[in-house]
Amino acid sequence: MPPLFTGAILAGGSSVRMGRDKAFLPFGGKTLLETQVERLQQLGCDDLVISGRPGVDYRQHLARVVCDEVPGLGPLGGLAAVLDAARHPWVLVVAVDLPCLTVPWLSALLDRGADGRGVVPRSPRGHEPLAALYPRSALSRVHLALSRRELSLQTLVDGLIAAGLVRTMELGEADMSALLNWNRPGDV
Repeated sequence: MPPLFTGAILAGGSSVRMGRDKAFLPFGGKTLLETQVERLQQLGCDDLVISGRPGVDYRQHLARVVCDEVPGLGPLGGLAAVLDAARHPWVLVVAVDLPCLTVPWLSALLDRGADGRGVVPRSPRGHEPLAALYPRSALSRVHLALSRRELSLQTLVDGLIAAGLVRTMELGEADMSALLNWNRPGDV
């Protein structure tokens, strides 16, 4: 496990398909945002960053809130914001709308980063970049992608792999349930 890491929650999406802010959806007696904060804290995170939308109150204990430098660029804009704000060389990124992530699943992801590279899970769907461990050193490549308006996280991750900054963690069927996300009211 990387010794020091920043925990980052991507919560800045517009939640158009859901019809309301996903960060504040109830889950197990808490909100999705509170659930993700607790998970990161249980992993020993001492630097917590929430990528959110301007004007939304994301107050959480010990969390800093950052907004995308240029709004409307999707998860890549949020990734740039949290990597830029991170105080540690490693950033464990989780999307707010992944309610089935578990502390052991995230801990296994952190453990895979022990070789000095970040880790992005890979499933039959492709890379799963919204529950991943990134080195802060990937920030320059993220900014380059943003400047070119190359907003695909799949393409970004391919470039990070080619540069030796991250490696993949192949997921089995049992791992896939952790990545179930809530996009529409019927998903809840």
